[in-house]
Amino acid sequence: MAEVFDGRGPSGGVLINRPQVDPGELGALTAYLTKAPVALATTKTGEDEMSPGAGLVVPRAYHTDGEWIWPAAVGYYLHRYHLPPQVELVEHIRARGFRMPSVAEDLRQAAAAQMLQHLAAARRNAASGVPAAPAPTPPAPAADPAPVAAPEVKPAEPGLWTPEPAGAAGAPAAGAVAESEPAAGAGAEELVEGESFSPAFTAAGNRHAAWVYEQIEAFLDFMPVDEWSVDHESGRYRQAGREFTVDALGRLDQSGRWVWAWAEAEAWSANPALTERVRRLREQGDRLGIKELTEPVLNLAEIADADDPEIAAEMLAWTAMGVAGARGYLGHTFSDENRVYYLAFDESIPNAKPDLDAVVHYLTEGADKFEDDPSDCVLGYVEHHGWDWSRSAEGIVVSARGLGTFTVSLAAGGELLGIAPHRLAS
Repeated sequence: MAEVFDGRGPSGGVLINRPQVDPGELGALTAYLTKAPVALATTKTGEDEMSPGAGLVVPRAYHTDGEWIWPAAVGYYLHRYHLPPQVELVEHIRARGFRMPSVAEDLRQAAAAQMLQHLAAARRNAASGVPAAPAPTPPAPAADPAPVAAPEVKPAEPGLWTPEPAGAAGAPAAGAVAESEPAAGAGAEELVEGESFSPAFTAAGNRHAAWVYEQIEAFLDFMPVDEWSVDHESGRYRQAGREFTVDALGRLDQSGRWVWAWAEAEAWSANPALTERVRRLREQGDRLGIKELTEPVLNLAEIADADDPEIAAEMLAWTAMGVAGARGYLGHTFSDENRVYYLAFDESIPNAKPDLDAVVHYLTEGADKFEDDPSDCVLGYVEHHGWDWSRSAEGIVVSARGLGTFTVSLAAGGELLGIAPHRLAS
């Protein structure tokens, strides 16, 4: 397991003691690190430790090539600052000729399980005040490499949309997402501290959880790590050479208040098209009886279903993506005040191509996401792909056209016991 840095100094700053990457290998090494299969991922982002003013822009994910596991931050820092990875990891990739091997699904799942155990142990240690055990460290090279000169730190390039503080009179600056109060009688902040999401919301999130998980992985593979910008008037989003349209979803402020974009549409853009999709989502919430999709403002601080407001906001965005049928969602922190979220429906974003070997992965992770009825999560995934299914004494039997069949075994109480795929004979 690779480490991003070599450690931290007494003041908390990062320590780097590695040889520079050969400029001739930089492109191939970056491609290997950033395009390797994702074993574990979240759409949340972390702080750029080389340029704190850039905000939370570093992806939180883990890649694997079947032998090594490395945080997505390794590729991010190499791409942006030419910050070299661990010597042993570079040598490993060089020995492979910078060619990514095929990574079997069981190896990717093993990597995910290893990282989940490591992260869970770190959380337990943090809660108990015990320093987290470091990840296994490869043997040191025979000779200590010369210290690397500190990379040039460049501030993040401003996005096309750069919100400014509200004016003295309280009017939002052009293009800014401003604090706004919901209409009188709207029932704002329905969720209170310690309350759980409603059963209708949890059921909707669970229904779509497996296919959303699958589609998000396809979306992450499509989106290289880089800086981003968005133009709210045109709805165009740009990142690493990719460009597509997005729709405003909502924002989370630093106090834990979530505000849907439809509740303050004019603050997002003068173009009503930017918030049209989220208005339709509100209408779907009305029909489905999901109060979280219809209340203008939600208090996500210390909600019982999530460890912090950001995780609760991710659950909102995840469920919104499923209910709306989007191809992805994006969440970015651009200031200390707000984290903004978008849905992406653009047809240039690829739809996930189901693979029978990956069914176990997506259904298992999906069923764990909201901890609701596993059978409904399975059927949501199956119906999303338009497959035929039936119930038998063994459980739910699915015929995945062109791929084969699989059987989902369920306990009497509804718990997921196992998934057995059966490929078509070649």
